[in-house]
Amino acid sequence: MREVSEEDFQANFDNYMDLIENQGEHFLVRRSDGSAVIAAPITEEIRPLLDIMPDLPYDDDVPGDPSY
Repeated sequence: MREVSEEDFQANFDNYMDLIENQGEHFLVRRSDGSAVIAAPITEEIRPLLDIMPDLPYDDDVPGDPSY
């Protein structure tokens, strides 16, 4: 798993998504506040977890939907 900054991830979003979706790569995306999220492909092992995750409001301050 490679660590990248959120700024780099956003600036090269399509490239990272291609690596995630087509190459199965995983990234630790470090935010400016020090927190991090994992960007990873959805697999059959992860899919059941999506159903039990709480629906948390999130707004990325970008006009339009969806907010990721």
